[in-house]
Amino acid sequence: MHRRTRVLAVVLCAAASLLAGPAAANAKTMNLLILGDSYSSGNGAGNYSDITCGRSRTVWGELYATTMRSRGLTVNVKNAACGGATVVGGIAGNTVIPPVSKQVEQITPETDLVVVTIGGNDVGFANIVVQCFIPGTADPSRCRQAVSAGKNAVPRVTQQAIDVMRSARSRLRPGARVAVVSYPYLSNTSQYTLRGLFDAFRPGPAVRQLGDMGDGAITTAANTINAEAGQNIVQFIPSKDLFVGHEPDPDPFKENASSWIHETLISGIPLLETYHPKPAGQQALAAALLRAGGANGDFGVSR
Repeated sequence: MHRRTRVLAVVLCAAASLLAGPAAANAKTMNLLILGDSYSSGNGAGNYSDITCGRSRTVWGELYATTMRSRGLTVNVKNAACGGATVVGGIAGNTVIPPVSKQVEQITPETDLVVVTIGGNDVGFANIVVQCFIPGTADPSRCRQAVSAGKNAVPRVTQQAIDVMRSARSRLRPGARVAVVSYPYLSNTSQYTLRGLFDAFRPGPAVRQLGDMGDGAITTAANTINAEAGQNIVQFIPSKDLFVGHEPDPDPFKENASSWIHETLISGIPLLETYHPKPAGQQALAAALLRAGGANGDFGVSR
């Protein structure tokens, strides 16, 4: 080999070593754990890996992980969320669906970030959808009762969320975080009136108000845990602003063509997906998580 060629080869090898060294040294990993109900497991996203719990390979938590991988981070994901999960107990005594209080046992010393939606089933999500928005079952009196029951449940859900977050905190390694993503509104701002023979009710404003109350409950729970810890361990992440103009129409016989949430059964969508985020909605929730993660998007937890 010519001397000049040998020298060039040595220089190139040295440069390659310098480039490879820092890359390997700076490589980081994040272990992501998804907990919660159908809005975390992936109902509505398609690409299901577990139809019983509605777990999807393209739920917003997985989409967030995909984005972080594109930035050079190694992300390991475990989805332990399950459709129908309540905070502390299964719906109507259902012991098959693990509540969030049980799901937190999946947190290990290797967990870096927990993402979760919580409380929707406890305030009667399914019953509100059936009584307020589904053709053939929507009824003004029953809708009013369902929303009222949900509002009455908020104080209880607040305390239950505090207890579950406290349990999660006790299991987290120092420096790990919990990100609680809010639910989108189930109705746009339409003043549509649901009418019966002897009653009338506007479901949209009432359901949106309940959604705000739910956000307030989880914010209170997060603030309580952070005050106890003396640091920000739990972060509440709003998402409703991203869905403006993309919420469902409250009229059971109409759909918002721009909705990012699957609406009524008129379109023949599976019951599993009704009133859950479409792929565009999953992207919006992933975006909410990403923007809350700071400059690097990782909440400062990658190692």
